Amino acid sequence: MLKTLYCSFLEKPKNMGFEGEDRDEHILYLFRKSFLTNAGWITATIIMLTVPFLANSVLISLNSKNAGLIPVQFILVLNIFWFLFTFGFALTSFVNWFFNIYLISNKRMVDMDFVGILHKNISEAPLTSVEDTTSNVSGALRTVFNIGSVYIQTAAERREFEFIDVADPAKVRDLISDLVTEKKEAKDVH
Repeated sequence: MLKTLYCSFLEKPKNMGFEGEDRDEHILYLFRKSFLTNAGWITATIIMLTVPFLANSVLISLNSKNAGLIPVQFILVLNIFWFLFTFGFALTSFVNWFFNIYLISNKRMVDMDFVGILHKNISEAPLTSVEDTTSNVSGALRTVFNIGSVYIQTAAERREFEFIDVADPAKVRDLISDLVTEKKEAKDVH
């Protein structure tokens, strides 16, 4: 269970389903942005958690020099709101990373995008409609950590799927290409 919490690539995940899944359908691969892409908001959260301690020491110092300049109740309320804001920021950032997933089932590709907590956009296309798959890694850090994007051209209503910031995009591209080839060859046989 802990593996699914931080993992950005799962093969044949167990006890998982998705909205609109058919009875004879099963998830082959689950992708999400690389865990390393969380470094920015995690660092920001840590900084945000240390700010009140620094600010409180300054405010207490001011209060000791100028008796009662800033009421203690005001400092307490300010701290409560700051920590609530920090918690909300961290929760929203984590939820956006965790629930923005890309699924490959035995029948289709599914791109689930959550914007904030209150909006979701789900796109899907049958594997047989995939025409081209391209991977792209650009930038020094992304090259070092092998994080990039996979672009999938389809003949479906949504012309392009983008798997953004996935780990090992060349492997993801190859997996999708192999599945599409298998699916098309199986279709031609029948």
